[in-house]
Amino acid sequence: MTLRGKRNHYNVKFLKGYGFSIKVKDSKIVLKNCSDPFKEPEIEEWYVNNMPYEKIVLSGKGYVSTEALALLSEHNRNLILLDVYGRPITYLNPVVESLTNTNYRIGQYDTFRDESKRDYLSRQIVKAKLDSQINFLKSTNRSEFDGSISKLESLKNQIEYDTPILLEKNSATIYFKEYQKLIPKRFEFHSRNNVSLTTSKRNATDVINALLNYGYTVLAGEISKFINGMGLDAYYGFYHKNQSGFQMLVYDIMEPFRWLVDYSVWKIAESDAKGYRINLKDYARTREGLVVMDYSLVKRFLELLDRTFRKERRYDFSRGKKTLDGLKSVQEITIAKIAVSHLADFCIGEKSIFSI
Repeated sequence: MTLRGKRNHYNVKFLKGYGFSIKVKDSKIVLKNCSDPFKEPEIEEWYVNNMPYEKIVLSGKGYVSTEALALLSEHNRNLILLDVYGRPITYLNPVVESLTNTNYRIGQYDTFRDESKRDYLSRQIVKAKLDSQINFLKSTNRSEFDGSISKLESLKNQIEYDTPILLEKNSATIYFKEYQKLIPKRFEFHSRNNVSLTTSKRNATDVINALLNYGYTVLAGEISKFINGMGLDAYYGFYHKNQSGFQMLVYDIMEPFRWLVDYSVWKIAESDAKGYRINLKDYARTREGLVVMDYSLVKRFLELLDRTFRKERRYDFSRGKKTLDGLKSVQEITIAKIAVSHLADFCIGEKSIFSI
């Protein structure tokens, strides 16, 4: 719990349990957390401008007042509601009212109807995802991955010729075969058993897949906020256009940034540090063998994921003061926001190319 008068290190707050709530009292946002049924609820009160949380993740049965919803929405605070398995139920995003945003959406629909542009965007998205997989595997500094990195680079070189969906399927097989080697064997992680965010019944049967589910859902919430903020329609994607059950444009933009979740899961899985190590008491299995995680584990993971989102790297960003090399230090999650902006400009013809 955040101490009064202290700067909180995290931008995320996780509320869980039966009876959690968000309401407004004396002009303050009141957050009530009921994660432990045997203890008194944890309660925080914040003036919304001073609240350190940019996103609030909810899981369980609770209450959010309409006044709190309005106040959080007005101040661009993101609410993400999950089920017990980490699957998305809904996101709260503010209503966007702007002629520029309307033009972006019209441009998006025109682009969606243009088969050549859809094909171009699909290939750019898959190329960016392949780049992210290659860079992630390289960052582990494991020579045993060199062969798979070469295979992924070969797939990337075929991006202009082969079907993007086939390239992505083949790359996922190669990538997760190596990713599995990063995870300690005690977690019994053998493959990614739920590769989508749809409401399928293929829930996680091991704690690593459960963490990946949570992470991808929170990442989707961030992307959804950026898409809505630009005025784009989250349900009209270019690469995932033929799927149903979720916001397809969110899927599109997520692809090159999934590695942020993969990295965070790897780091918490390999950690032996007190307070971060995953213990057997941190999760349990249902009668069907599905994994349900304890509040403390999800909280630790979301805080680690938040730090990963906010890590900075050098990136080609045109806004702000010019630098000699044209690169600036930008947070990883901000790059996702830039990608959405570039897509919007492509859709209205302001940019002739789209890249991430």
